[in-house]
Amino acid sequence: MNTSGKYSETFIELAAALQALAHPARLQIVEHLAKYHECPAGAISSELPLSKSTVSQHMAKLREAGLISCSPAGICQNYRLNEKRLNEVIQQMESFGDMVNLLSKSKANCKNSISKAQLETVESCQLIE
Repeated sequence: MNTSGKYSETFIELAAALQALAHPARLQIVEHLAKYHECPAGAISSELPLSKSTVSQHMAKLREAGLISCSPAGICQNYRLNEKRLNEVIQQMESFGDMVNLLSKSKANCKNSISKAQLETVESCQLIE
């Protein structure tokens, strides 16, 4: 689905990062990597109650989102946390939370901000409830 015309670039980027973080195993991987400069894949796998192939799939999602990176070390891969990207995600989430808090302080009637056609749809929905 092409969402680029419907949502801001910031929301698209933030959603991708949050989706990458939206699993307990991936959160635990991030937490583990935060403790070290870099860490071999086997050491990460040993921290989780999952098979190595499953852990590898989780790390691939984190890599795709730019939250971790890896470099070859002989026949192994060493992983590291991309602290810059993680801090960007944290900042985006904080800004989003600030915006929601600010908007919630000055709530308006939704019916006053929509078109007549949309209003008819809203009113017909109220009949169904």
